[in-house]
Amino acid sequence: MTKNKFFLLAFLLVSFANVIAQDSSRSWSIGLNSSSVLYSEKDGPVVGGRYIGIIPGISLSKYIGNKMTVSFGLAKSIQDTQKYVSADANLNYELFNPEYKLRIYALGGISIVNLIETGITLNIGGGGTLWVTDRIGLNGQLMYKLSALGGDFQRSHIFATAGIVYSLNLNGSTSRIWERNR
Repeated sequence: MTKNKFFLLAFLLVSFANVIAQDSSRSWSIGLNSSSVLYSEKDGPVVGGRYIGIIPGISLSKYIGNKMTVSFGLAKSIQDTQKYVSADANLNYELFNPEYKLRIYALGGISIVNLIETGITLNIGGGGTLWVTDRIGLNGQLMYKLSALGGDFQRSHIFATAGIVYSLNLNGSTSRIWERNR
């Protein structure tokens, strides 16, 4: 994807999405992010290098209640010699009240990763989302992907993401998250 197409897609998402921070009435969110993959010094030569930079990545999340969110992500390296593709499904548990402007969470889940060969990883980690306006959130996440099923070339690694999150407003409310419940 060229830079112009990427910026056009980002502009369209910002322009047309009516976005508010997630809660039970605003339960869907989408995001664009960049990711980094880091393999150990021992595993780096096996997979073709220790570091892989990934841009863009996309995510879709649904708040399901009781401080829990189900999230799905897709990341693919584009201009790297290592052809890394990851499809993730995680369950996030918010450690504090989900009405706060800053949301910190722990996560667990599963991924299908294709580098040299396809394998399944078990994910554990954490992250947070800071809602900087009533429309935009900044998200960071760090997880360890433990290689569970795969061949000799699929290895455990660290996976970090940083990006912008848009929470879709499906009911028309426009209150800011920090103005609720006063």
